[in-house]
Amino acid sequence: MGKLMRNPSVNWRVETHREEKALEILLDPEREGEDGEAGTVGTVTLLSDGVMHQLNLIGGEIWKLCDGSRDRNGILDSLLQIFAADRQTVKEDLDEFLSDMINRGLIHECEER
Repeated sequence: MGKLMRNPSVNWRVETHREEKALEILLDPEREGEDGEAGTVGTVTLLSDGVMHQLNLIGGEIWKLCDGSRDRNGILDSLLQIFAADRQTVKEDLDEFLSDMINRGLIHECEER
């Protein structure tokens, strides 16, 4: 299992105001039931080959963690420190997200030496 790295040719930015809104929804117990809305808010914008991609809060966190210093398990451990969720569920979602991003050429998995 190799380290994961964002494609350096992809331009990206964190949508700070949207990220704050999504976190407010997730962390406020009085807004329980709105967490589905938080999952649809684009918090990170990617621009690659003229195509724009929007990542939700969790996708954005994964994107930020793909800095070449962590493998899948390292990213999984970091996500579990941020989000209170079942490890197996997060692992399955992480694997699906990474597979999609790797297939799109947005993230690379580097071979271990």
